[in-house]
Amino acid sequence: MLTKEEQLDVGLPEHVVLNILCRLPFKSLIRFTCVSKRWRSLIISDPQFANSHFRLAASQLRRNVLIAIHPYPILISEGTLGTTPTMLPSPFQSLDDNFSVKNLTFPSEPNSDIVFMGSCNGLVVLGKLYLYDEELLGKLYSDFSDMLVIWNASTGFVRKIPSPNCQIGMISFYGFGQVLPSDDYKLVLILDAGGLMEVHVFSVGANCWKVVKAPDLLPSPIWSTALGTYSNGAIHWASFRNPETFQRPVYAFDLANEQFREMPLPVLSHSEDDMERIRITTPVLVGGCLCVMFQDIDEYSEFWAMKEYGVPASWVKLFRLNVRDLPDMLAPFFRRYYWNPIFIAEDGTFLFQMNKKEELVRIKCYKEEKPVCTGQYSREEVPGCRCAIDAILYDETLVWIPE
Repeated sequence: MLTKEEQLDVGLPEHVVLNILCRLPFKSLIRFTCVSKRWRSLIISDPQFANSHFRLAASQLRRNVLIAIHPYPILISEGTLGTTPTMLPSPFQSLDDNFSVKNLTFPSEPNSDIVFMGSCNGLVVLGKLYLYDEELLGKLYSDFSDMLVIWNASTGFVRKIPSPNCQIGMISFYGFGQVLPSDDYKLVLILDAGGLMEVHVFSVGANCWKVVKAPDLLPSPIWSTALGTYSNGAIHWASFRNPETFQRPVYAFDLANEQFREMPLPVLSHSEDDMERIRITTPVLVGGCLCVMFQDIDEYSEFWAMKEYGVPASWVKLFRLNVRDLPDMLAPFFRRYYWNPIFIAEDGTFLFQMNKKEELVRIKCYKEEKPVCTGQYSREEVPGCRCAIDAILYDETLVWIPE
């Protein structure tokens, strides 16, 4: 009598089985891990199969938002903090297109607050977060003895990253991405070491850190966001105006040659005084193109995409969001605070985080109509505790990286 596994393979050559499985959706493959030990090993533990599935299914990947929840005791009286409740919400949640929330389980419970340091092909880097003021804003420091890991939230894969060999200093900027066209990935940390820049790069394939030459910029560059945006094999940060050159380029760190270069911004019809108050960020554009957002806190936000990477003439304006057109519930917030986009799409859909309210809101900007709120997420209330959130876009993939 044939075994269960032998029955599955009758009349199906190995390469045919592989070709079929590589073209199946992620959720179907996860269900099929219970078919047999061989299928489970292939789907969960074979990096070559995972990479083949990713390449074939790249255009059909399901993209979710990964959320980390940070609970903090509330200040009861001057100098006295309340106690953190024992019953806390799940530290990680996943938000899908329908705004359905799913609690996620991390293999080992993190013993400190974490921050997302990058996301690429379903792999997310987590790092430790230290608080330094009462507004619950955080900066990372280079003591990663407790938490610096790569995590695939869809499969549960976790790989610890060794601590970088550097002095204690404030990590001002960071990012994570794939080295094209290889299967290697790199994590980039930019430290402010006493007013000087140190650029530390970790190669996942080589499993080691190295220090590369810092860019010839200001001693301590001022970029608009700590988390860099991955696109086309490079990590990008938008800058504030350089007081020496009066320019505001996007800085790209190429992961292959480990060098910085400048990417010119779209040409806008604004005066220098107008540009002074405009904040520039590089949010994720679903589709892979490099994107920039120009945000005038009182008037509008404008989104542009570079259709042909590295070609300045290929910048195209996607859409413009006028504050006066926003729903009444959002307009006051937009006029008071800057906000962080999590992702945007060419059809005018974008998700952003309302920092002061710790909420995620999705808006659709139709061409000739006013923006419409199409989804909203608020973290679970915890009595006696304040919960901050961190959010990042990630793909449902099987990708993992063996040591």
